[in-house]
This record gives sequence, C-alpha cells and structure tokens, in this order.
Amino acid sequence: MNYYQERIETDSIIPAKIYIGKPQDTTCHYPLHWHTHLEFDLVLEGRISGKINGKQTEARAGEFFFVNSGDLHETAGYDRVTPMCSITILLSYPMLKDYCPDVDSYYFDFTGNEKAQANVKALILRCAELYEAKKEFYELEISIALREICLVLLQACKKKRQDHLFGRYEQKSMFHLKKAIAYLETHYENDISLNEIADEVGMSPTYFSRFFKKTTGETFYHYLTAIRLYYAHQELMNRDASITEIALNNGFSNVKAFIEAFKRVYHETPAKYKIRMERDYAKR
Repeated sequence: MNYYQERIETDSIIPAKIYIGKPQDTTCHYPLHWHTHLEFDLVLEGRISGKINGKQTEARAGEFFFVNSGDLHETAGYDRVTPMCSITILLSYPMLKDYCPDVDSYYFDFTGNEKAQANVKALILRCAELYEAKKEFYELEISIALREICLVLLQACKKKRQDHLFGRYEQKSMFHLKKAIAYLETHYENDISLNEIADEVGMSPTYFSRFFKKTTGETFYHYLTAIRLYYAHQELMNRDASITEIALNNGFSNVKAFIEAFKRVYHETPAKYKIRMERDYAKR
C-alpha cells in the first residue's frame, strides 16, 4: 500500500475540496497518508476498506469513512461486482478552528451516534448535489452546508484528545514515521537509498529498516515502489505520455520495473489497462 502526505488547497470560496467519484475499476488504491483537513468518504456504490492509525475499518454503500485531522489513513475500493463510487469532502481544518479555537485538544467520533451520522450523510449528499448543479450562489449554499457539518461535529461528536490516539512511545514513532513519509513524498522521483532516508530521520539504516517494517507492515523498498506506482497511475490516466516517460518521471529505474510493478497490482500492462479504462468509461 502507498503512504504519503497529501497537500490540500481548498477552493477560494468553498472551505473544502469536493470530489464526486464515478464508478471506477474494481481495484482503487489510495495511498496511506495524512493531512490536516477532516475527510469524509461517503460510499454510493461498492465498498471502501482501509486503516486509520493502523486500525482496520470498512464503509459500504450508504456509509461514510471518516478521518480526523492528522490521522494516518489508507483506503482501497474493492468489489468484484460493483465498482466503487463515492463522494469525498476534505473539510477545512482552519475553518473549524475559527469556531473552536482549542480544537487541537479534541478529536471527533461518530461511533454509536446514528443521528449525527444521518445528518452528516444528508449534508454530504446536499453538497454534492449543489456542486454538480453549480447554480447561482451555489458556493454560498455549499459553504452553509459545510458549516452545518462543523456544527454536528462540535455539538455531537467532540471528545478530548488525551483519551485517544497514542501513548508517548507511539507519538514519538508517529513523528519519525511522518518525517520519513514527508521526505519520500517529496523525493520519490529520485533514486532514494535506505541510508539516505535513515539519515533524514536520524536512525541507523538497520534500525530504520526494522522500525519502518514494524510500524507500517511493509518494507521501505516495497513502500517506495508503491508510492511511485500511485503517482505513475495518476499520470497514466491523466496524460498522453509514453509508458517509458511515465516510468522515468516517477522514479522507476526503467520501463520494465514499472510494468512489473503495475501488473502485480492491476493484473495487466499499463497500456492495456489504460485502453480498457477508456473503453469502459466511453460506455457509461
């Protein structure tokens, strides 16, 4: 699984990023990463499985996957029958902090709160409807709906952060892990050695290798390949570049290494995958 820090810029007027996903291939990988914004992924079709701070979670059609600010998380959409389709809202953390200046001391939990879940689900659907229609003053209407989500969070889901998350050892480990990930996310196009990343974090190569494997469940080199593959997949689907160009742009040593990594995840070559996806999209 990939693992990176996502940089998010909200729209100039709407205090969130909104993505309305159409049905996609049955294998949809989203790298393990973190950001300050709060994330809501409402599943419309299929299902999303993933981890938040190492804990397994799943959301099926009609449910949403929620991520607190700063949480390390990964998602993958899998369904052998129904391709995954979802609405994602990345809600501005600074906006939430405007209304609750000490919000850093809290986290938000929807567990067992069916009313709050139903209210937020309705508001997410409302935001998506407004975003797609784009009628006059839609930015204002969306902004109002987003603030209603903030109100639900603050009134019904707020809990003290010291009762949550990690002990001192885990917090220190998370600090080092995030530092490593931030470096890899910035330099994945380059030839990164184990010695280089270990030095960046302030560990010996041997200790860092064990630390990374224990913390993430995968080796450093496996992760580095995965993050390169994630960005290569994005470029494949959004540019008309050659396979060789895509491979070299994203840190693969050669096109053969890229094709082999791609086939392990998507079960076909990049060229065949792109042709199939374009053909399937044209049929919709």
